[in-house]
Amino acid sequence: MPNPSDKTPRPLGRVLLTGATGMVGSSVLSALLNEDSTQEVVSLGRRPSGRDHAKLSETKFSSFGDAQAIETHLNGIDTVFNCLATYSSRVSRAEYEEITVEWLRALLSACEKVSPNATFCLFSAQGARPDGGGMSFALKIKGEAESALFASALERKFAFRPGYIAPSGPRSSWKPADYVFKPLQRLMPKIGVTSDELARAMLESPMRDPRESAVLENGEIRELLG
Repeated sequence: MPNPSDKTPRPLGRVLLTGATGMVGSSVLSALLNEDSTQEVVSLGRRPSGRDHAKLSETKFSSFGDAQAIETHLNGIDTVFNCLATYSSRVSRAEYEEITVEWLRALLSACEKVSPNATFCLFSAQGARPDGGGMSFALKIKGEAESALFASALERKFAFRPGYIAPSGPRSSWKPADYVFKPLQRLMPKIGVTSDELARAMLESPMRDPRESAVLENGEIRELLG
């Protein structure tokens, strides 16, 4: 068990990253490549990130629901960042559940078998409902994903529930809502974080949080930014 009085940061070591081409995953990838304690980033994705870096090893991968296929990429992994996600408005409920929960279960199963001591970081959502309540099917499914994570046998696990996520990338990557909410987020920072800020917080937790498991709401995420 981690010692709360020990302030020595844990190195991230060898990292497995999913979702590196998404808005949050792209920011997490940049932060990982700039972090001294990152030894290597093993990125599994359906598309290449377009990055060229000595620490980065990319594998074109589509079998996210196959735990056995994932296992071969987990040897020696110290930290996992699962940023694989999709918008509920773009896919059916069944597809959303498959990507959000079933693919996560496969990754967790592979981690339990190959790297049970790894720290697992899950990109979740504000309002996720592990109790199955609420009106939004997307938040119920996000809650189901969190429940799968915390029921796993992994040593350390964190779920991150940011509020509005303002894109840190170029304007060409903005969604229609960003034209309203991004200026608002600059005026009222507490409503959310930028994708780069979220990435920083997601790296801070496995390195410095003494807890074995935690759900970090938007306020705690912002506190990690100093």
